Amino acid sequence: MKKFALILAVMLTVTLLASAQSVNDDFASMRGYTVGAGDWVARGGRLVQQDADALMARVDRRVVQSGEYELEFTVRYVGGGYESMADLENMELHGGFGIHLGVEDPKLGRESWGNGESYLLWLNLDTRRETMENYPEHYGFRAQVYESKSATNMALASDPRLARDPVLSRYTEGDTMSIDIVAALKAFGVNVTLAAAEQFLYMDVPVNIKVNTRTGRVGVLDPTAPIRFYFDVDPSVLRGDYVSLRTNSLAANFNYLTVE
Repeated sequence: MKKFALILAVMLTVTLLASAQSVNDDFASMRGYTVGAGDWVARGGRLVQQDADALMARVDRRVVQSGEYELEFTVRYVGGGYESMADLENMELHGGFGIHLGVEDPKLGRESWGNGESYLLWLNLDTRRETMENYPEHYGFRAQVYESKSATNMALASDPRLARDPVLSRYTEGDTMSIDIVAALKAFGVNVTLAAAEQFLYMDVPVNIKVNTRTGRVGVLDPTAPIRFYFDVDPSVLRGDYVSLRTNSLAANFNYLTVE
């Protein structure tokens, strides 16, 4: 009897650990989500961040992350990305969105620059002149990885291999994990303009990420082609209890979020 009870306890523990990592949110409500900053609501089966002026909009969702898992959500542009009509006419744009993975100790219910110990996977569009002149690592349309160490300490992650890589070094500034997407695609014969990218503003764009918290390998699927791009980070940072969606100077909505 004791042996049976022990086996049952082990099976129950394994089941609970597996189910803690499984998420299937359809945003019928805000249940399970804690707003840190911004104006987040559940409406029409979508999670909407409706404040286009919020610089550090963030919402946190408890998800135990360990082992290997696959995370997916969709995002759609709602508004924002420019400060005035003059900026829009001059294509002086700035906006971004992304997701924190492996969050430990988030500032629940509070606005913050960083988000505990975590990695922020970020897509950023910044065509402002001052950015080009003073912060070239952020200029253009970029895929970026930030490492957060606390609520106040977060910066672009770095990898010395980037500066040494004969190909990737053409699309980064030094060893920062900030890839110039437009330049990289152009090298492969794909010319992407802002006008051509406008079509994606009016559709749900799927974001699919595979994470291995044991090795630190992260793979992001190209939403336009069956190609997954991989990079490596510190696996210890990837193991956490929360994921967090966030936007900057952008209103956006999310149709679903799954973790398996």
